[in-house]
Amino acid sequence: MDILFGQFLALLTAACFAYASQVWSFSGKIIGSTRVAHVRLWLALPMVLMVHFLFHGSLFPLGLQPKAYLFFILSGLCGFALADLFIFKALVVLGARQTLVILILSPLFGTLVSWFSLHERISPLQILGIVVIVVGVMGVVYEEGKAGKVGGRKHQGLGVFFALVGAFSQSSANVLSKHGFLYDVHPVSAGVLRIVSGLAGLFLFSLVRGKLVNDFSRLEGKRVLLLLSAAFIGPVLGVVVSLYALRLAPVGVISALMQMSPVLLLPVDRFVYKHRVSLKAVAWTVCAVAGVVILFII
Repeated sequence: MDILFGQFLALLTAACFAYASQVWSFSGKIIGSTRVAHVRLWLALPMVLMVHFLFHGSLFPLGLQPKAYLFFILSGLCGFALADLFIFKALVVLGARQTLVILILSPLFGTLVSWFSLHERISPLQILGIVVIVVGVMGVVYEEGKAGKVGGRKHQGLGVFFALVGAFSQSSANVLSKHGFLYDVHPVSAGVLRIVSGLAGLFLFSLVRGKLVNDFSRLEGKRVLLLLSAAFIGPVLGVVVSLYALRLAPVGVISALMQMSPVLLLPVDRFVYKHRVSLKAVAWTVCAVAGVVILFII
């Protein structure tokens, strides 16, 4: 039952990041994606601190074992700072479709890393479910991206490298969180540590680049409100829910389910943005959903 609930939470995480990614994509076109990656964590920080206060009566997690702090700080640096920097760079070099396809490898990386470091075992049917989800989501992203303008780009090999490092960083962050939970840490406390460490990493990166002040320019009115909503739904609610999921189910299974965001956005594209959704994209969606069903019935 715990694994089943963990898988449901992973799907909820995918929904949270589906919404947040829409806002970040829209905002990134206006003020820049790297700036959005940095500012969103400043907006998320006070919210996640208040959530921690409601759960534990303190703004910051205290009294944890040193190794717990270490694992979640490293997880935040990998998941929020390192992964985002490489992923945003890949988006510039490769474009969205190719980058998303490569990032779908994250569940497979997560399964391999957790197998080596945590000795976490998953059944053959779970492996089948993960593969079916990965294939289905890749098909959806490919079909929906064919209509976009890919165009000629230089340094394609370097862009693939950036995306692979981003995918590996994401999966490594999940495995590090799994290690941290071995020390009896509440998911909300883990979320605080991850956001604080990720923010520290992005803050130092902006400081070194001399872009710290510039990152906070052109932020007013509706832009701030929109980013606030995405900061709560993504880095706060989404991250906390994902950490609950990681406590209950294997890393590879959770990582695969969290990759359902592109599929969940198909109805939004069709009914909100009035984009045409091809029959092949629908078929690949059914494939991805079949993978989810396999994970839930075993």
